[in-house]
Amino acid sequence: MSRTIAPSLLPLLEQHLGGPVLEAVPLSGGDINDVYRLETGRGPFVLKASRRALPHLFFTEAQGLGLLREAASRRPAGLLVPEVLAYGDTPGGWQYLLQSYLPPAAETPQAQEALGRGLAALHGVSVPGFGGTANNYFGALPQFNPPAGSAADFFWNARLWPQVRLAAEHLSEADTDNFEALRARLSGLIPVELPSLVHGDLWHGNLLYTANGPALIDPAAAYSHREVDLAALNLFGSVPERVFDAYAEAFPPAPGWQERVSLWNLYPLLAHVNMFGSGYLRHTRTALNSVLNL
Repeated sequence: MSRTIAPSLLPLLEQHLGGPVLEAVPLSGGDINDVYRLETGRGPFVLKASRRALPHLFFTEAQGLGLLREAASRRPAGLLVPEVLAYGDTPGGWQYLLQSYLPPAAETPQAQEALGRGLAALHGVSVPGFGGTANNYFGALPQFNPPAGSAADFFWNARLWPQVRLAAEHLSEADTDNFEALRARLSGLIPVELPSLVHGDLWHGNLLYTANGPALIDPAAAYSHREVDLAALNLFGSVPERVFDAYAEAFPPAPGWQERVSLWNLYPLLAHVNMFGSGYLRHTRTALNSVLNL
């Protein structure tokens, strides 16, 4: 991450903020973008900035944050989402997203339960069909959200198959055959449910505990199967069982959802292969073998 903000960004930021940026403090979590806490006369804000050639990167993130905020307001359960103040581009090739700052607080049992209830309320927001929202990004990879008639069709056509094709240089013939075998069984593995609004990239690094309640950041939002988010909470370090207990009390998932965690996490694992290389292949193959043994 850059330690300083690009000079071409400062005038735009100060125009949006109505005053000078007094200090820019780099924040962790900037694997894809530079992230800063901006200190201003109006209080702190968060800036995300990128020079990657990813068209409409922050426009799509702003859309996702808007979907989550609107859903949280319709089904209030104490779940927070940052407010977008501005996004755009600079002549120097920078893209930026300016949003509200949510001050961190301790992760308490009460906050964990509030996260479970809030996520259940979010997943209660539904639409008639899967997909159907604007295309966006998963990390640095394009994520497509075409309309689909079932969770299985959406998960294969919009999630797994694009990543399998992109990972062709890393996958063996046996890997490809195993994914084709999974495709044939997919509709029988996924419980039939209405589409849910999902965060889409809900590993624990995209959770915040704040003084006013748990918060979600950095979405890859879509209308998909809600187990996508439950599975992601178990990826790269799981969240406490108290979260899932509170979720299940508010909106019980279909029986056996824990056995399907490996199924849903094939998507982020393949995406990590495509973003970061073959170091994630072992985890991907382990998950795929686990799913084929269901």
